[in-house]
Amino acid sequence: MNKSAVILRTDQQTKARFTTAEFLRMGESGAFDDIKVELVDGELERMNPPLTAHAARQMQIGIRLSRLLPEARIMGEIGVDLGNDTVLGCDVAVLREPAEGNRLLIADAFLLVIEVAETSVARDTTMKRFAYAGGGIPNYWVVDGNRSIVHVYAEPVEGDYTRFHSVGFGEPLHVPGTDGTITID
Repeated sequence: MNKSAVILRTDQQTKARFTTAEFLRMGESGAFDDIKVELVDGELERMNPPLTAHAARQMQIGIRLSRLLPEARIMGEIGVDLGNDTVLGCDVAVLREPAEGNRLLIADAFLLVIEVAETSVARDTTMKRFAYAGGGIPNYWVVDGNRSIVHVYAEPVEGDYTRFHSVGFGEPLHVPGTDGTITID
């Protein structure tokens, strides 16, 4: 006796996709209280918790930037709204102007975004680089703790940065929007 065949439809999208507004509502409702997540092209991506080397380097960068800029223009662990379906969290940022209120900031608010990459170099130098460039963030640094260098990206055009160079730890890094430099080690 022949059984009826069950045909599974593969043309239906099975992944849940979210907008920035939905992502923010989920966060406000406590959905992410125990985890750190980012919204990338409408999909949730879980982030690893920062370890001690990451936290120490992040703090070091913020302190050194505060010697050149008003504290109100320096942010740590800030959400970056890059459009309708992407919200990334950066480790340190320099803002064009001090931010008011309690909100996500859009790409135009940033002069420099910095990612401290102890375990996330590949992600930070590809996906995040393209996302920040696509949003028009003018300067982006990836602090590569494994190789003891800073990948410096500038001048975004059509979804990628047109200028790139690396600076070794202990060497001066020009801070955009200032006449000064900092070193990272």
